[in-house]
Amino acid sequence: MRQRVPECQVDSYHESEMASSTFLQYSRYSYDAEMDMGMSMAADAKINDYGFRQEFKYQPGSNSTWRIGVQSTYHDLAPGDFNTESDMKTTLNLHHRYSWENGLYISNQLKLGDQLEVLYGLCLSTFSAMGNGEYYELNEQREVVDSVWYGKGKFVKTYVNLEPRLSAVYKLNHTSSIKASYARTTQNMHLLTYVNMGSPFDRWTSSSNNIKPQTADQFTVGYFRNFNDNTYEFSVEAYYKDMHNQIDYKDHAQFQGYDVIDTEVRTGKGRAYGIEFMFKKRVGRFNGWASYTLAKSEKKIDGINHNRWYNAYQDRTHDISLVGIYELNRKWTLSAAWVYYTGNAISYPSGKYQIDGKDVMYYAERNGYRAPAYHRLDLGATCLLKKTRKYESELAFSLYNAYGRRNAYMIQFKTNEDDPSKTSAYRYSLFTYVPSISWNFKF
Repeated sequence: MRQRVPECQVDSYHESEMASSTFLQYSRYSYDAEMDMGMSMAADAKINDYGFRQEFKYQPGSNSTWRIGVQSTYHDLAPGDFNTESDMKTTLNLHHRYSWENGLYISNQLKLGDQLEVLYGLCLSTFSAMGNGEYYELNEQREVVDSVWYGKGKFVKTYVNLEPRLSAVYKLNHTSSIKASYARTTQNMHLLTYVNMGSPFDRWTSSSNNIKPQTADQFTVGYFRNFNDNTYEFSVEAYYKDMHNQIDYKDHAQFQGYDVIDTEVRTGKGRAYGIEFMFKKRVGRFNGWASYTLAKSEKKIDGINHNRWYNAYQDRTHDISLVGIYELNRKWTLSAAWVYYTGNAISYPSGKYQIDGKDVMYYAERNGYRAPAYHRLDLGATCLLKKTRKYESELAFSLYNAYGRRNAYMIQFKTNEDDPSKTSAYRYSLFTYVPSISWNFKF
């Protein structure tokens, strides 16, 4: 949801204000997957984050707000434990990766008259790969030539990045405005998906002595308009993102259960661009929104796809969302949401050959094909049990994928059992009808 800038109100007298806030946080991400595709496969990965943030807010006047802060997060990444069972059982526990991420930032939200508001800032970020594990030294061909064991708390490699940000909103009149922004971002935790394997087991890794942080420069420009006393809202926004140090698996990579991930990836550049439309009804018993995005996301990495641009796995040409919320009465609220987007870009085999009597698929083009389009309908109903000035209690009922669409979770290619000269595609689906009930208590 985009937030519209309110009209500027200039006070005749305003005392300066200062405030501070402190945040302590812990988060745990866990990924577990099990499948039976002729052999039993299971994998799980975890990321534990321990974080701290201290921020100071200073408002010298009604038209300027400064924020200065420092943040720190310690990452404990468990890339995964892999278990397979076919003729024999194999188990591999991948080494944990530890890292320390810090940032020092400053920003100022400045109102320049009744029409223009500017937000500018700068963040100095650092990311340090930490010890308590083995790290590898690679040659130019990304082959292991040596390994070093770093003790707990030892610094392996530290990256320093500057992340400037600038945005401006200009009010054309009381109902419309234009917006433009630029931001540089840095990403140090990386999710790898190798769709050629026909497997849903993603792999997490982090920046290290061999893998640099991914950076992106994003430019956006948009137009926003309100209608009928702010009852309706329309917006259109275009963006372009220039990305560096993009990471992806090399061709014929060792994907599952391989600890030395540094040798299996390549880095290059990427680009993403598109245009987003949104129409929203803001008030009334019935409200909601409709949005559409036309987008493109590509990568170009030496050694992959013959060094040509190719679709990123997450590339979605079309993305549609329809959301409706109806207040039936003071107690019941009904909702429905329908989503549709182009299937993910995947690789289809161009041929196959045999090694030791087993068929091996050959892929000539990276992500040159599409999985079937994804769409589903979610329904919901909320019952307000009690609401006072101090607290609010409600029951929420929902039905995920209400019409049972069997969206493609994975597509796997195998030799046809009846005709070995042919290859058959098998589509696997998850989550048809998923009901849920939850109780929310707010105070």
